[in-house]
Amino acid sequence: MNTERLILIFLGMWFVTYIPRLLPLLALSQVRLPDRLMSWLSYLPAAILSSLIFPGALVRDGTIDPGIGNPSLWALAASFAVAFKTRNLILTMIAGGGVMFVAQLIL
Repeated sequence: MNTERLILIFLGMWFVTYIPRLLPLLALSQVRLPDRLMSWLSYLPAAILSSLIFPGALVRDGTIDPGIGNPSLWALAASFAVAFKTRNLILTMIAGGGVMFVAQLIL
């Protein structure tokens, strides 16, 4: 495969991923959305992140393990508590990682 073809492929991939993100941004940048909609939209990142994290935390060794012997659930609980209390992403990540490390050693 020659260099020109690779460049065209990369440009095409950039175009089909960048333009669908840019168009709504440009279209909605001048629009004032209702406060109620903005409030609702503020919950989307947490909802999406939760939908990605919870299934992985419940699965251990290929099976669903919601018990107290699952270190992922301990780390998830600690992360949630720290995030709720401090609203600090770095502290949340440190708490979750630390609890996960200790829980894997213990459990």
